[in-house]
Amino acid sequence: MCTATDLAVLCGTNGEVCYAKYGSFPTKGKYCHEMALRILLASIESHANRYKRYIVPVLSVFMDFYIRVFVRVFTSASEIKNTPLKLSYIYQCVGCDSFHLQCLARTVQKKNNGVKHAPAIGPVVPQECSDCGKKFNVGGPIWSAPIHDQDWVLSTLTGVKSMKDRYPAYDKITSVLNTMSEELHDVPLFFSLHNIAGTVKCTSPSLVMFRSAVLNAGYRISSTHVNPLGIKSDAPWDVIWDIMRCWVKNHPIKEQPRDSPGTVILSKSPKLEANFSRAVAALSKAQTNKIKRFLPNPERHWGPKVRAGRKITSKHVSLLGPDAIKGAVNGGDCQKEGNGAEPDSTASEPEGIKDVEDEPSNKRQKTSDGEPASEP
Repeated sequence: MCTATDLAVLCGTNGEVCYAKYGSFPTKGKYCHEMALRILLASIESHANRYKRYIVPVLSVFMDFYIRVFVRVFTSASEIKNTPLKLSYIYQCVGCDSFHLQCLARTVQKKNNGVKHAPAIGPVVPQECSDCGKKFNVGGPIWSAPIHDQDWVLSTLTGVKSMKDRYPAYDKITSVLNTMSEELHDVPLFFSLHNIAGTVKCTSPSLVMFRSAVLNAGYRISSTHVNPLGIKSDAPWDVIWDIMRCWVKNHPIKEQPRDSPGTVILSKSPKLEANFSRAVAALSKAQTNKIKRFLPNPERHWGPKVRAGRKITSKHVSLLGPDAIKGAVNGGDCQKEGNGAEPDSTASEPEGIKDVEDEPSNKRQKTSDGEPASEP
């Protein structure tokens, strides 16, 4: 198991830090949390290869405010030659947010029926986006092979259901595993339905209608455990935009600036006539059986708490709420962190609030000449 909580780094806020720590440069997109999982897997694979080992992911999950991956590690000097086939670069359009993957290598058949590896043929996209005419940002490399072992996920889900009484977090575990079991495991990354509707400035079709249009066009589609509005599909982007063009025809929008990505996309005639009639597989099995897939947060202001001993200031409003820090900022009594209780007027100092200077330091102090001082 490997856990990472520095999602700001992995999701693209600090690209140079991400490259220094994980050897990959992130791009900003709605798929950022799944990209974080794939960057972490690529980093683990890179370190394993140095010792003639490789990894096989069995489960990769984004939950709450962290990511965690479960991998098996095997030793094989010959198998690590296939690692470039599992890694890809990302081309992210800055206009319409469409993305494309470029694999690092390809296999070439030898005359003696053997296989050798060669550099991939690219690029997979032109200099400018064929949909909106904007430029591409390049990121990666990321892990582009499957991030789950579907058989392992299903067997674990069956085992958890058979021992329901032993798991206090049964609802959370089953909701995540159910959603993972329905993901398209061979389709890296995803897009957001509301995001593509926002690109063309139209009202978003319902998820069932959009899924039906993709299925009726002959492509696969699924949800993702990372985002309730996330969509995984093997349909190319020209098909996705054709579906949105057909949708806008029946749901007209206001005139937009000529140079906006949405205007350029809608100015082209659709090659595909989208069919929005209800498809049989428009709802997943979990939705058909009314199984909960995305649970609400367990409490208000859910997320990483303030570090123990840290002085609470007004910048923590988003974490604790305005009522919880009002007393601390004004120098008075304060409520307990995030529990909504009334302030205790008898307490000499509010719980959880303590100046950093009052804490005993565990760092070795230095004398004036730079030498570490001897500990008492």
